[in-house]
Amino acid sequence: MAEMYVLEDDASSWEEALRLTAGTLLAKGCVRSDFYESCVERERQYPTGFNDACPVAIPHTTAEHVVREAICALRLRRAVPFRSIEDASVIVPVRYVFNLALLDSEAHLELIRRLIISARDPQFFERLDRLDATELQDYLLEVFFDQKGAVTCG
Repeated sequence: MAEMYVLEDDASSWEEALRLTAGTLLAKGCVRSDFYESCVERERQYPTGFNDACPVAIPHTTAEHVVREAICALRLRRAVPFRSIEDASVIVPVRYVFNLALLDSEAHLELIRRLIISARDPQFFERLDRLDATELQDYLLEVFFDQKGAVTCG
């Protein structure tokens, strides 16, 4: 069963945003101690920031750094620059960071797909912005997971 954690905080850089999310996942026992470093390295090689209309980054790494499945969602009070997934030379302002700690690569891809589909709907972000932290956690669980805590497919 996957777990969901939601943070609201400030970060001065994408590295700090990853440190906040990875630190939460580590404190909850979901990831190994090298998870943060692996996410940073992967983000340097394969940026995950989307664009102005989709203010999201989806950092993640391989299953070998994961103990049990979880997502840490960070709602930033001020946007943080991430490099674009489409063009690493482009910087995009990110307000939501979804750090994925998943064991199954198919579930990993499905969750990324669902995030991208949801993020294309402008009402998705309007709703995320309106919800308090508890409501946000419940909403994200509903959107991305089934009642057993597995990634919802299809």
